[in-house]
Amino acid sequence: MSHTLVVRFAEITLKGHNRGLFEQQLITNIRKHLQPHAAFRLERGAARLLVTLDEDPGAAIEILRGLPGVANLSRAELVPREPDALSEAVIRHVSERLSGNPPAPSRPLPFRIEVSRKDKRYPLTSPQLAARLGEAVLRRFEGLRVDLTSPELTVWVEIWEREAALYAEKIAGPGGLAVGSSGKLLCLISGGIDSPVAAYLMMTRGAEVAYLYFHSFPFIGEQSKEKVHELVRHLARYQPRSRLFAAPFAKIQQAIRDHCPEGMRTVLYRRSMNRVASLVAQRERALALITGESLGQVASQTLPNIRAIEETAALPVLQPLIGMSKADIISIARRIGTYPISIQPFPDCCTLFQPKHPDTRSKTERLAQFEASMPIDELVRECLAGMEETEYGPLWSPMAWGS
Repeated sequence: MSHTLVVRFAEITLKGHNRGLFEQQLITNIRKHLQPHAAFRLERGAARLLVTLDEDPGAAIEILRGLPGVANLSRAELVPREPDALSEAVIRHVSERLSGNPPAPSRPLPFRIEVSRKDKRYPLTSPQLAARLGEAVLRRFEGLRVDLTSPELTVWVEIWEREAALYAEKIAGPGGLAVGSSGKLLCLISGGIDSPVAAYLMMTRGAEVAYLYFHSFPFIGEQSKEKVHELVRHLARYQPRSRLFAAPFAKIQQAIRDHCPEGMRTVLYRRSMNRVASLVAQRERALALITGESLGQVASQTLPNIRAIEETAALPVLQPLIGMSKADIISIARRIGTYPISIQPFPDCCTLFQPKHPDTRSKTERLAQFEASMPIDELVRECLAGMEETEYGPLWSPMAWGS
């Protein structure tokens, strides 16, 4: 027995003459994500994709519901679209859903038929067909009543060019654009809550994301690095290819500690990170950097400090969380599954030699003055030379979405 999934495109449908390129990117991504897990067939339709499997579709549903570019998906039954045959198919569909728990006429179950005509040449309008199908269901089942506003049972019917599709639910996807349709970005990932969420949000805008992590071994243990690997492995479920670069940062931090005032350390760390990140991004042909700043959340994220940090970046710095509250960021982290990993109690490199009273209004002239007393270029080259690289494919493992 084959199983059919209807995958509906998100804002791709709003595109103009280049819409086909956006659709093809999503189809390519779907192929790459499903191939390790199931045999399947794809058929392209208008603003939708049919995925047919000869095995239980549970894993495929869980994979597809996480892919950027997917508006929603449904497990569907394909049936003839002629009114009489369609009525019988809807009655059979309702009977299967009521199996084992038929409603009593004394307490009728509210239901609704929701019709969408994708083929406008169909002889009946959507309301006319919905009424006809509803009447057929009511004649067969005494324990039902029509309720168009608060139904407990809804049957969705889509009329296509050659057939009709029946389904019981629409499983929400992340929406947005397919990864790879908006270019490539490099995310400075710390292992905390914010930067993985920032990376995910940019993936839903169609960007392929690579990751750069700065570690302070031997001052900070290897557990912090493994935590970041775990985050990237988890985020790999959202895009076909994920690269993680791990750069040694302790020598730069020691130089900043030895040559600069304590209160400036965090901002100077971040300025040096941007120098390294810009070179990595250019080598990887990334068009911009991603960071997890949220305005005013910590001392380094005041407007003067954000301006001072961005000064050393050779590429645009995208900050998708800049106007979000911590509660909103945590909510997304829980939904996408990164939160339990991010809260593991292993410090990131910015905690090394952390100042007791960090500056909140850094002056770029003073920062540059102290940087001039250090061999910045040499330290950056050494950091790049010691960088490790790991690549992950489209990984997926079961998770409770929205937990």
